[in-house]
Parts: sequence; structure tokens; C-alpha cells
Amino acid sequence: MNSKEWEDFDNLIRFDNEMLSAFAGSQSRQVYKDADIILTFVALPGTKALFRTAHINHGQISFNQYKKYYSGYKSFLNYIKINNIEGGTLEYLHYYKLENSQLLESYKNRLVIEWGRSTVSWVQSGIEKEVTEIYPKGFVSLFPGWDKVHLSHKELSEIINNPNGNKDWYEYLSRHSGVYVIFDSSTGNQYVGSASGGKGIWSRWEGYVKTGHNGNKGLKALAKNNLDFANNFTYSLHHVFPKTVSKNDVLYYESLLKNKLGSRAFGLNEN
Repeated sequence: MNSKEWEDFDNLIRFDNEMLSAFAGSQSRQVYKDADIILTFVALPGTKALFRTAHINHGQISFNQYKKYYSGYKSFLNYIKINNIEGGTLEYLHYYKLENSQLLESYKNRLVIEWGRSTVSWVQSGIEKEVTEIYPKGFVSLFPGWDKVHLSHKELSEIINNPNGNKDWYEYLSRHSGVYVIFDSSTGNQYVGSASGGKGIWSRWEGYVKTGHNGNKGLKALAKNNLDFANNFTYSLHHVFPKTVSKNDVLYYESLLKNKLGSRAFGLNEN
């Protein structure tokens, strides 16, 4: 597994609690043998790490018990199969029954520590780590620039539901119109949409957080087979405009992108 795949995985388990627990509960070595409490972190750029959650260790369990206990088992297994980690199987590891703990609850996804130079050491027993930063409540990330926006549905949900913790996202998205693409990783299909007026892109993306489909016929059809369909979505921006730009101009670029991507004939757009 290369460093890019590890980076993708850290981003994934930052907001997927079920997969995070399934990952923490399966280890290649008996690393939790003498541990009562497990503090789990995800990697940040450099040698920093972000606190995700705490678990109470109830000891080792069998593979069959592991599969039944962790609701995120299937999604975790699917990830390692796609990326050929551990040979694409979880059958030959050590498994632990980890119970969610309220320890440091208010610091989940907020507390940043200096992990140290031994960043390749996944499990460490030392807890004397320097606290380097405490993010605002609900913080996801700094706004990276419109052309670098690439958000999972869970990331977008956290941003939309916590505008005070993500003020730069709110300021930019609410002040701009734009053309965006929703990519469905389960099928490879794309949906091209646009937003103008009101609170611009923010308002439109807020609709996807609330319903998954925001009233769009093509996206609503996905819910018939999978109620969690929106968790397969990623969101990106392809054109942005000041809100002084006319709606017709925004719609022109929306239609142009639909033609470029072929999202009417082979994607999720129906007009």
C-alpha cells in the first residue's frame, strides 16, 4: 500500500466511525495485549496526528466474532480488497473487541499532537505527546482553493452542519455561484449541476446533505436500491463565479460541462 493510499484511508476513517473501529480492532500483531484503553489517531501532514476516538479493550476475539461485532467490517474489507492490502483479506490477523469510550469525547477530531519522528510506528505506548493545536468544534479542513475541492459526502456533511467551525468554507461557498460534479464511486457515473443566487454553492450543497438527492430525479432513483447511496458521492467544483454573474451564464457552463463529460448519455443527468 503506497503513501497516497494511506493518505486516502486516513481521510476516509476520519469521518467513518464504523470503519475506524473495524480497522482498529484488527491488527497484524498482538499490539493491545496489555492495553486497557486504546487512543486512535489519524495522520496529518508532516508528523502531526489528529485524535479520533478512544476505545476500551475487552481482549481478543475470533475472526467470526470480529465479523459480527463490527458493523464497518464489510466496508473495511472492501477497501483492503480494492487496494490489495494484506492480500485483500482480513482472515489472518489478531482481532480485539473494542468498545467506544467517552474519554476525551469533546476533543474528537479536534486535538492535534506531535506524533514524533517514528511516524512509521503505528502503535505506540508512550502518551507524553505535545499538543500542537485544538481545532474549532466541527472543524474539517481549511478551504484549499476552489480548484482543489474534492469532498466525500461525509466530509461535506460535517462542513455544512458545522459552519462556525468551517468559516472559510462557508464564506467562499455562500458568496459564489458555480458548476460542480458529483461522482458516484459505486457506478462511475457523474452528475453535473450548478448553483446561483441566494447563498450560492453553499445552499445547493446543503440540499445534498439533507436529502442526498436535493430533489433531482436521476439521483433520487439511486435511493430505491440503497438508502445510503449518497455515501458513495464525492463533490468537486469545476467553474466558480461571483454572484453578480447572470444565471444564464452559469447555466451555459453547466450545459457545456455536461456535453464534455457525456453525463446526459452515460451519467446521472436527465436534461
